[in-house]
Amino acid sequence: MGGVKMKALGLIAEYNPMHFGHTYHIRESQALKKPDVTIVVMSGSVVQRGDFAMHDKWVRTHTALHNGVDLVIELPSFYVLQSADYFAQASVDLLDQLHVSDLVFGSETGDLNPLKSLLALHQTSAFKAAVKAASAEGLSYPDAMVKATQNADLKLGLTPNNILGLGYLKALNALDSQINADTIKRTKRTYYAPLKKFQKIQSATAIRTAINSGQSAASYVPDPLSGVIDTAPTVQLADFYREFSYRLKMVDNAAFKHQFGFAEGLENRFLKAHHHATYFDFLEAVKTPRYTYAHINRAMMHFLLHTPAAFDAFDAPPYIRILGMTKTGQAYLNHVKKDLHLPVYTSAKHGQHPLLDFEIKISQLIATKTNQDFAQKELNPPIRV
Repeated sequence: MGGVKMKALGLIAEYNPMHFGHTYHIRESQALKKPDVTIVVMSGSVVQRGDFAMHDKWVRTHTALHNGVDLVIELPSFYVLQSADYFAQASVDLLDQLHVSDLVFGSETGDLNPLKSLLALHQTSAFKAAVKAASAEGLSYPDAMVKATQNADLKLGLTPNNILGLGYLKALNALDSQINADTIKRTKRTYYAPLKKFQKIQSATAIRTAINSGQSAASYVPDPLSGVIDTAPTVQLADFYREFSYRLKMVDNAAFKHQFGFAEGLENRFLKAHHHATYFDFLEAVKTPRYTYAHINRAMMHFLLHTPAAFDAFDAPPYIRILGMTKTGQAYLNHVKKDLHLPVYTSAKHGQHPLLDFEIKISQLIATKTNQDFAQKELNPPIRV
């Protein structure tokens, strides 16, 4: 690159919704790395646990840009709706393509060494064999990893956020990336912690639960989200159970041959449970030690969205889509554009790429529950702050 190279900090997030724990992460990461620009790869209309994002990607992008982020890049929904390792791999790939210098993520301990020890362990043939054996016993992949980890201290470190951090390290290693990884300690509210009054930092799960129960969440999120969070339209997978159930009743095993997200007989469990009247009853009927709730939810999302099996050919994100930017973010794009190996899209246009058509399709589906033309928003230029 010509001239002085800009130092770019990379973050990976879902901001579902953005809360003060996220702003803490941004602020502390910037203090640690002192970047010229901060870039976040963010999930768009869907989230990795297998659901629709509670609020639309533009509300979340706008909030991020007002809270220290300079460039918001969309992680295509196809990669979001996969296991933690694939989610991490695709996110890191985008940051690597953007020539990010540093990646900082949150972890339970704020110490990279235990994660590096876990990475070294997970790369051994003995560990891989132990995971395979545990999976053959019917355990889910996360549970198989825990069983295969014999070191008690390392086993304690296999929390959801640490597993995601481990995924980032695996991805950096696989790419032989020049990105420097670092971690900061997560604030004291854990992922599943319930809402606690008079405490500023809450978990995203607690905030979503509060919103779903009709409580105000305005005091637990930063501006400008605080002004709209109690009235913004929300959507979740359970809202589409009727559509999901109807389609499931209309198909047989042959339909799953062209459907992404199904393996090892999961489609048989879906078909067997097609008669259940509610989303929660269906989930409980399909659940086994092998299939986590998140795994089932992601499969439900793929079935609802008709994700084609052919998408599996896209082993890495094929483009960089900008959801929003500040002037600093735009300056960085201009700075690196000659060195980018992927096309940069500033909106989703029909026929531009199958994965962008997929984003439009998801927004069209969400619009049926929200009375807002999100599909039209997909065609709009990025948000600028």
